[in-house]
Amino acid sequence: MREREVKMIVPDSFELPDLHDAVAGAMLGEVEERVIDDTYYDTPDLRLARWGCTLRHRSGDGWTVKIPGPSKGIILDREEVAVSGDPGIPPSRAVALVSSLTRGVAVEEVAKVRTRRLYRRWLTDDGAVVAELAADDVCGSRPDGGEVVFREIEVELAPDADGRLLDEVVTRLTAAKRSTERPIPKLVRVLGPAAMRPPDVEVTPLPAKPTARQVIEAAFASSVTRLLLQLPAARLGTDPEGVHQARVASRRMRSDLKTFEPLLDPAWSTSLGAELRWLIDELGAVRDADVLGAKLRDLIARHPEIDPDAARRVLHQLQLKRRRDRRRLVRHLGEQRAMQLFDHLVAAAAEPATVSRADRPARDVMPKLVRKRWKRLDRAIGRLGSHPAAEELHAVRILAKRVRYATEAVAPAAGKQARKFADDAARIQDALGELNDAAVAGAWLIECAERLDGPAAFAAGQISQQIVVEARTHDKRWRAAHKSMMKRAAWFS
Repeated sequence: MREREVKMIVPDSFELPDLHDAVAGAMLGEVEERVIDDTYYDTPDLRLARWGCTLRHRSGDGWTVKIPGPSKGIILDREEVAVSGDPGIPPSRAVALVSSLTRGVAVEEVAKVRTRRLYRRWLTDDGAVVAELAADDVCGSRPDGGEVVFREIEVELAPDADGRLLDEVVTRLTAAKRSTERPIPKLVRVLGPAAMRPPDVEVTPLPAKPTARQVIEAAFASSVTRLLLQLPAARLGTDPEGVHQARVASRRMRSDLKTFEPLLDPAWSTSLGAELRWLIDELGAVRDADVLGAKLRDLIARHPEIDPDAARRVLHQLQLKRRRDRRRLVRHLGEQRAMQLFDHLVAAAAEPATVSRADRPARDVMPKLVRKRWKRLDRAIGRLGSHPAAEELHAVRILAKRVRYATEAVAPAAGKQARKFADDAARIQDALGELNDAAVAGAWLIECAERLDGPAAFAAGQISQQIVVEARTHDKRWRAAHKSMMKRAAWFS
């Protein structure tokens, strides 16, 4: 369940503004009261809290894991996952969900929080809950005997409500308090400064004139952060974006290792790249099934001439494959090998093994590395015939992706033209990705047809043929993007 809420510390004397009509199409109900007892768990160095993640047991409700999402302004946005289990010992499934953040370190009780909550709900005319307004008197205690007491106003949207409904509430609350503040979970306020320290990987803005090493550090930190925060969703499996984003982050890091190779210690770079290759392969199997499934369902829905019963049997074969691949991924993510890789990545983001040349200004060093990538891509496209094979186009796509990642890493130090150059490379990558997906889908459908009955095998053939026809429309797009890149290529001189 997605949790979107506004939290605001207020003094005892604070008076709520009139919020009865602040949520469009709903009115506030009667005041209700509840006492909530929460017990929170974290590593001794508070890794979860510092990442914005929580693991708790609530009396009457059970275990919950909260995973940070794309919070904006004073709105806190998190994924909330309920996990069954008895109180006292965190369930293994809950601990496994956040293992990329704890990296194998055991969790322990770090705080107890009692909240006396007075709350009202915004209700539509038919009684549906749109949002909840709560005034919380909070008392938190730590194992060391420390205690924190505060009052908090909280407004939480219903899971399926439009996020824009909070806009007017936020406006009125901030006007009444005459300030805006970053949303901070109750646990972090209870734990204090130790929980407010940066997470194990921190993405910091580059200075105006960064060194090559600083660009490398920023690139790794961004990708490692993205990977570690997406792996809980990848393990959970309810949103395909978790696997997709984790795979993209891993691929980007491996591409950066190759791009920055002249500036990195060879043994260090080779070892880390091999481990990333393993993770990419595990994520890739599930991601490929997700992409293929979405493509097949969309195509089948648009072509009524394909027998729906036969098409369902084709999709069932894909579902079986995805389940096998997903079980394998979850198993491997829980192994010691994965924990060691996460440790290595955290260390790499903080201290990449660079050589002395990396201490030179990025503007003097980095563009040359991108130019090398660009020349390989340009030559590969130049060697293509009028009717290139799928394998040749896939190789071009990989080169375009590496140019894109390299340019995006350098762009903060190189300027606007570099960003436009990266956008063109992304257009090539995306268009050729459609062609590659079509080739992969066709190969799988041919292999799958051997296990199907006659009508289903015929449906597989129809689907395969239609995918190939639709993929051809992307050919002109990537060629136009290549011409645009040729015009912009002067930026690295």
